[in-house]
Amino acid sequence: MREELIAQLNAWHEADEFEEIVSRIKEVPTPLIDDELAVHLGRALNNLGRYKEALKWFNKTKEKSKKDPLWHFRVGYAYYYLNEYDKAIKAFERAHKLDPEDQDAIEFLEWSRTEAAALADTEDVEDTDEASATEGETSEETKR
Repeated sequence: MREELIAQLNAWHEADEFEEIVSRIKEVPTPLIDDELAVHLGRALNNLGRYKEALKWFNKTKEKSKKDPLWHFRVGYAYYYLNEYDKAIKAFERAHKLDPEDQDAIEFLEWSRTEAAALADTEDVEDTDEASATEGETSEETKR
């Protein structure tokens, strides 16, 4: 029965039937969702754009997955699409360290760094604009 379930989950994944995966695993009582099912569920949720939910399930397997580059990639992927680039960078760096040949991890690491830098630049500009506006208000008040 277990082997059939895993085979079906993999088949649905290959067919991009991610809702089927979620529905089937959610039929299992939560305390009985083991690490393998949690990873399948997290992967399907990632593919559905439900990144916060995916992270919840990936975190269930965190201790056992410390040396799994694919786990780190999936976590980084969720953080990337949540615009949490610093966390994504850490996850992709770990994935890259564990599997230096993974081109997807390298690509997402570069994208994450680029997005984080752009975000920092935007925040710097906003801070500068805010400071200029405050100075302008002070100058106007002084003239009165």
